[in-house]
Amino acid sequence: MNAPVSKAQGAPAEDAQAQAQALANSGQGPAFLPDFTASTVGTMGIELELMVLDRLTYDLFPAAPDILRVLDTHDKPWVHTPEITTSMLEVATSILQSFGEAREQLEHIRSTVQRAAFEVGASVSGGGAHPFQRWNEQRIFPKARYFESERKYGYLAKLFTVFGMHVHIGAGTADEAVRLCAWLTQRSPLFIALSSNSVCWQGEVSGFCSSRSNVVGAFPMSGIQPHDFRSWQDFRDYFARLAGFGIVNSIKDFYWDVRPKPEYGTIELRVLDTPLKPVYAAALACYARELCLEFADQPGAWPSNGSRELYTWNRFNAARDGVDASWIDPETGISRPVAEVIRADLARLARRSADPGFPQACAVIEDLMKEGGQAGLLRRHLAAGGGMNDLARFASEIFEAKA
Repeated sequence: MNAPVSKAQGAPAEDAQAQAQALANSGQGPAFLPDFTASTVGTMGIELELMVLDRLTYDLFPAAPDILRVLDTHDKPWVHTPEITTSMLEVATSILQSFGEAREQLEHIRSTVQRAAFEVGASVSGGGAHPFQRWNEQRIFPKARYFESERKYGYLAKLFTVFGMHVHIGAGTADEAVRLCAWLTQRSPLFIALSSNSVCWQGEVSGFCSSRSNVVGAFPMSGIQPHDFRSWQDFRDYFARLAGFGIVNSIKDFYWDVRPKPEYGTIELRVLDTPLKPVYAAALACYARELCLEFADQPGAWPSNGSRELYTWNRFNAARDGVDASWIDPETGISRPVAEVIRADLARLARRSADPGFPQACAVIEDLMKEGGQAGLLRRHLAAGGGMNDLARFASEIFEAKA
């Protein structure tokens, strides 16, 4: 993924690091792990991977290069980049401090990208997976890093035409990033449940609220941060060992559900389906941010080592059942409904939050938990007689509607 904000490159050392990182990402240079950049705890950035659709058939449409060229002409505080195939694109916010900022900028992104898509005869949409696209029909975006991914991963590169939301949260220091990763990982299945909206896969009803969540597991470096990490040096040693074997070349080779991003001084939550509405993205990002601020106020505390043993089960339940799933608390061993856990989190976080917009974010999340959430909405549309093409049209119209 790409930065939530474009950092100015000034000092030669920064330029050299950026060049080394780019070469490592593309597989054209030696393995490289950048230094961890100091950051402000609790700042956030949001990345959204968007579908590009044909406006007649609502199949995926390889028009991302054309949309990106239109967006190149716009002066804006956020950035746009290609993604691994030509029917998807990524947008990333600037550094954000509050729900209000996130909601406003994401609405600007939505309207700007929508107009750019219209100019080239396309449409854009949220959602974690296109309901009926075929992976073998996708085209790799012409960029060295993506060609390297296709060489390395074969058909998995095109199969990865799925659409996620990533949240970057300022961690402060390198050691703290490792600790915050551990805590946020424990709760990341809650975000799978809340964001789940990919009920169909390759033209079939999947039986999962988030079919997208099952795709990343095919990659060799998927999963979560090892539970025994206690410092940034632990991560550096791990990276060096894997790089020595030729397994990884850069931080982008780690497909973890939550990973550190040293060049931005953040941790990155990567499990969410791209929401159907930008305001959902703003609210979910603020929930993650407030959790991290709470964790940051508990210095030296680490989650239970047993949390890894339960993680796969909690993740599976969240992907299958969405907001109706159950979640086993790794700290207590008690199973509770996901919605109950989330409501308790929000009530506790609201009492300590300094964000004046957080109560509004909580109200948006409460709306996401009604009637099966986004997945329930899409399933009801199918049950009412809508086909796969109409489901893609329906999702696109939700995204295109002004907030």
